[in-house]
Amino acid sequence: MAPEGVTEGALQPERADWRLTGVFLRTFVFATGAAVMAVEFAAERLLQPFFGNSELVWATLIGLILLALSLGYAAGGRLADRKPAPSGLGLLALGAGAFVALLPALASPLLSQVVRGLLATPAGVVIASLAGTSILFMPPVACLGAVTPYALRLAVSRPESVGSKAGSLYAWSTAGSIAGTFIPTFYTIPYLGVRATLWLAAAILIALGAAMLSRRAALFALVIPIGAAYTAPPLLKTVPGLIREVETHYQFAQVYRLSNGDTALSVNDAAGIQSLYTTSRLTGLYYDAYLLLPYLYPRQRPLSALLIGMAAGTIPTLYARDVDPFRAHVAMTGVELDPGLVALGREYFHLQPSAAKVVISDGRLFLRRTTNRYDIIIVDAYSQEIYIPFSLTTKQFFELCRQHLAAGGTLAINLNATSPTAPLTKAVVRTLHAVFSHVYLAKAPGTYNYLLVASEAPTRLPAQAAVPAFLRPVLARIATTWHQPKPTPGIVFTDNRAPVEAMTNQMILNHLLSSP
Repeated sequence: MAPEGVTEGALQPERADWRLTGVFLRTFVFATGAAVMAVEFAAERLLQPFFGNSELVWATLIGLILLALSLGYAAGGRLADRKPAPSGLGLLALGAGAFVALLPALASPLLSQVVRGLLATPAGVVIASLAGTSILFMPPVACLGAVTPYALRLAVSRPESVGSKAGSLYAWSTAGSIAGTFIPTFYTIPYLGVRATLWLAAAILIALGAAMLSRRAALFALVIPIGAAYTAPPLLKTVPGLIREVETHYQFAQVYRLSNGDTALSVNDAAGIQSLYTTSRLTGLYYDAYLLLPYLYPRQRPLSALLIGMAAGTIPTLYARDVDPFRAHVAMTGVELDPGLVALGREYFHLQPSAAKVVISDGRLFLRRTTNRYDIIIVDAYSQEIYIPFSLTTKQFFELCRQHLAAGGTLAINLNATSPTAPLTKAVVRTLHAVFSHVYLAKAPGTYNYLLVASEAPTRLPAQAAVPAFLRPVLARIATTWHQPKPTPGIVFTDNRAPVEAMTNQMILNHLLSSP
């Protein structure tokens, strides 16, 4: 029996149509499933420079992609019942491909306007990412979501075959999603870039749409991704003094020159500085406080140091240039997850092989694997300006650090907080107290930077005469706020529960609301 609205005579020729064979339909839904995930991962990279990479943005992005797919599933089923023809399926792929091809050109101006008006609070992050994502990414994803139910309607010739046809098409669509997860993540985005990834996905969709329409003229739509490749702006997000932008395996990174001539590195949001190179002895930022750590020990004693979160190598470079000439050598091991940042450090930030033994690894994983002990462990891992990874704030992580400290060793942490009494500060202090006998807190250079020091033995700041003259102002500044905070009642961060992002968002919101 023919489907409603389609006569037996009209339906029968289409049943023999090569476009409706199982092989082609499976290929079609495979490609569209891959395109959905390619768009999702590319969307995350497009959003990072404007909104960062927090759980808020990820949750918003994933939620809206799922909403778009749901709307597409419903609309695709209805459209297929009204007009079960290959041309409808071809138009869906063609339209999605054209929109995907234009995403890179639309992203920068649109998201810049959105973030300029709304990105004032953590709530603004949610609103801005919602607006930007829904406008940019929902239409093509909804079109792609409509493909599988539409293809199923075309594939079914007998009611008793619905189950097997549905299972086969959704299996191939999911297989495409798997391919669309791994290929962009491990190959096209890091090696070709976000824009090329989107243009490649768009070209495949347009070619499939043209084939489904069975009109060669539709292939002219390939002009859209090809033209976009030549006319799209060269940058995802402009920054004054920009030298280089890189899409690494993990994040979006920009190297740029500051007005004073210093070279800076920002990742994901271009709002904070993750690495800095200056010809001056002091940076004026929290890095200067770390230069004091070797002077907690006798000058003649060689030291070993472990840095978790090296980025482009500011701290190793400062130690080699500004610490080693004044005391016994500090042998540093720098652990960095992103090899792309290390490469930028060597190219633009004067990171020399002699400054540190570089290990490409997750910091916590490195601690689990190594048997070495260190006099100093520095934790300075931030994916953005304000969010420290929760896994580097828990009791289990601090216990791991204590196991790898030499006798009399010191753990130092850079913590971004609005005040020494902020809930996040108190929680990290409380967690450190659960592991170490002595915990110290001081305001570091920088607007929201605090230096936390933990040890088993009492720690005293060095005397002014024990440090080089250029470091004495930094020592004096640290000494004015250096104290031992007492643990307060409340949560101790564990691997099971460490609401670092929630506390950070609330801290910033409270600070902004209390500002005049």
